[in-house]
Amino acid sequence: MDKLKKTKNFLFKNKVGKYLVMGSFAFFLIKGLIWLGIFLFAGLSFINFY
Repeated sequence: MDKLKKTKNFLFKNKVGKYLVMGSFAFFLIKGLIWLGIFLFAGLSFINFY
């Protein structure tokens, strides 16, 4: 538990850590939105196909 606390403090106290956390959050958010768009497009195309 101590290692987790040290890592968390390092990431949120350090400017580079903040950029790392926000960058990874943005990356996975955009990645998720792209996959959502792909699934919606495929689903609507499949519905209109039949």
